[in-house]
Amino acid sequence: MNEYFRSRFNRQPIEVISGDYYFGSDNDGDNFDKNDVDLWLNGVFKDRWDKAFKVEDDLLSYFFTDVLDVFDENPTPFMEIACGPGMGLTPIILSKYPDIVCLATDACSLLIKSWRQYINHDLKEFNIDLASFSAMDMPIKDNSLDMVTSFIGVSSTRSGEQGKIRALKEIFRVLRKGGCLIAIENEWSDIEAIKNVFQLWGRPMWAGMKEDTTWYEKFEKCGFTVEKTDKTFFRYLNRDDNELGEQADKYGIKIGLKFTLFILRK
Repeated sequence: MNEYFRSRFNRQPIEVISGDYYFGSDNDGDNFDKNDVDLWLNGVFKDRWDKAFKVEDDLLSYFFTDVLDVFDENPTPFMEIACGPGMGLTPIILSKYPDIVCLATDACSLLIKSWRQYINHDLKEFNIDLASFSAMDMPIKDNSLDMVTSFIGVSSTRSGEQGKIRALKEIFRVLRKGGCLIAIENEWSDIEAIKNVFQLWGRPMWAGMKEDTTWYEKFEKCGFTVEKTDKTFFRYLNRDDNELGEQADKYGIKIGLKFTLFILRK
């Protein structure tokens, strides 16, 4: 763990493996297994990293310049929350600023261990620290970071609306005054279509799919100043996204997803 981030933790990890910190947060993460690990290490990590790094991913490439504009003003170390199997915005940022120190985090310990294995073998040229903790309970000191990034990290938080609010409050807490959150978050464009799919599927609708408030309202509620919110990307859910995508494809129902880039200040 680089000293920059080591000094910013406010409590000791439960476990340290290969220099990475683990805080026992698996209950707040995705339930991945060995089959997922095999997929990650045998192509998924490389494919997702390369597409983002080389600006070949349609969604990430759409926001590429806007994200880097923020770092052009202040190329500072950053923390990526809920990095997932694509590591969020990290590949984009490191494609231009390869020497920046970053901390990629996720609640799932298996994912973090797998990323460490891949980084040590294929991404050794970058200063990527890793830690496993929940975005809803960050072991980071108050007012200690200049930059936090999220690529549907807050959107993916467990516990629905309240989980998103908890994560945003934690991000606000750990940012310094004037610190920045770069967040690309998504929202469903047609709740009725989603309800229809779940009804045909014979399952209850997943928690948190119907938003009680807009993202703008969530950010303001948690204290952020919204600097930018005018760039959006729309696509339809597909069968490769998740189980809902499979069912929507099965029943011939289109479910829209809107992604918005938010630049936020504390």
